[in-house]
Amino acid sequence: MLFEETTEKGARVLKEIIQEYERCSRQCVNFGKSAIFYSSNTNDESKATVLTLLGVRGSSSPERYLGLPNMIDGWSTRLLSQGGKEIFIKAVLQAIPTYAMSVFLFPKLLCEMIESKLARFWWQKGAGRRGIHWCQWKLLYRSKDKGGLGFRNMAQFNVSLLAKQGWRLLNYPDSLVAQDFKANFLNSRLGHSCSYVWQSIWAAKGALEKGLIWKVGTGAKISITEDAWIPNYVNVRLRSSVENLQLDRVADLIDSNKREWNRNLIVNTFPEDAADLILRIPRHLNLTMIFWLGGGIVRRVLSKKFLETITKH
Repeated sequence: MLFEETTEKGARVLKEIIQEYERCSRQCVNFGKSAIFYSSNTNDESKATVLTLLGVRGSSSPERYLGLPNMIDGWSTRLLSQGGKEIFIKAVLQAIPTYAMSVFLFPKLLCEMIESKLARFWWQKGAGRRGIHWCQWKLLYRSKDKGGLGFRNMAQFNVSLLAKQGWRLLNYPDSLVAQDFKANFLNSRLGHSCSYVWQSIWAAKGALEKGLIWKVGTGAKISITEDAWIPNYVNVRLRSSVENLQLDRVADLIDSNKREWNRNLIVNTFPEDAADLILRIPRHLNLTMIFWLGGGIVRRVLSKKFLETITKH
């Protein structure tokens, strides 16, 4: 999907981009299956100019793609068993918006509309015949071993895909998109004129932060109360567990001469359960890193130095 200004210049630029893509990839665009959608304020003269230059058809219905609506309303309802419907929903219908959901945050109303159509398709007994909805659709989100069917919660799926983009910004700071945003993702704030793509990825930051945890090196850049750095601790942070704490950084808890935890300081400062967990944390020399702690798998993301050098969006 390409976006361009509806002018003669814009059409020529778009055509050059397509031609360059064809030369580089050795793949040709199928203009017979391509269409142009215009914004509501585009005049007829501009439409005619663009159509002439690009040689593709115009359309006012972006909802039809390779005959998919006909496929849903026609043969799929009549020929698929209930088990076939399950596979069709999971492998086709719920997979269609995956790309868009990985880039944009869908409004909750749109996610509900998608799920409403899926529910109607699941329960109906034939084309145009509305079936009885024997249970709430959200109950079918559960895995099969918990009495559900494993259908996706589209809103949560959307946030998960966007969180994955945030993970990539952290994990691949040299990628083109990370350099383009130039964002300290974890410490960023939502500006007033940022793009909707950035707004969408930023909206998933909270979900991503729940699984991130710092691995302690020197501890000089890790906040004791604000950062997540204690595995298996409730909420992973010490925000409400310590009152009148005079220490600021995790480095203050480390004996710089012995390069070990200052046991006496920790035991006398923190509650017994927190102190015990802190003393169990292994030291990782001088390298401070952040990891994704989820599903039993710990992966390295980036050094603390990266978070200091990149600028805020």
